[in-house]
Amino acid sequence: MTRTPTRRRYLSAGVTAGIAALAGCSDLVEDYDEDEEPEEENGEEEAVEDVDHENPEGEVELVSPDDGDEVTSPVEVEMEVEDFELQAVDDDGGDQADPPDQGVGHLHVIVDEGCVDPGRVIPQEDGYHHLSEGEETVELDLEPGEHELCAQTGDDQHNAYEMTDEIAIEVVEDGENGNESENGEDGDGGGENGDTGGDNETNTDG
Repeated sequence: MTRTPTRRRYLSAGVTAGIAALAGCSDLVEDYDEDEEPEEENGEEEAVEDVDHENPEGEVELVSPDDGDEVTSPVEVEMEVEDFELQAVDDDGGDQADPPDQGVGHLHVIVDEGCVDPGRVIPQEDGYHHLSEGEETVELDLEPGEHELCAQTGDDQHNAYEMTDEIAIEVVEDGENGNESENGEDGDGGGENGDTGGDNETNTDG
């Protein structure tokens, strides 16, 4: 007598095949993770290693105005850099896929917001003035009162370097000039000249 496979045997065979299939899939997932993850990590590390924003070699200095100066608005701010190449920013500079060059970038003047942490993007907002054409001077319209200025360099993607200089200034309103009083004195002088003319007429009669 031949025996036909029972239902239990069919179920056992099906479960065994399913476990084998799952094991094969998990091996594929592990192989995929092992192959793909290191490449992504390496790509991220390369972008960070190309530029050292925390330890730049150059220096920036706020030349004018001096720390503690009283000035009137608009305020002309002048800076100088050493061992740092100033370069105009391309229109799409902030969206470049390639890392920026070390020691190359442009200047910023930050008003009352404090310097930006190295490696972070300098905002395109009020109070953050980007000298994107490679300039070293900028004219600022400031309200009367005390203001803190930070000069800071950034790369061509506006990432901040730890290359800064800070000063505090006070903006004052234009004082009154003394033109009116001076003109009044000039008028009195005209009267004196008239008296002198009268004397001359007396002398002529003599």
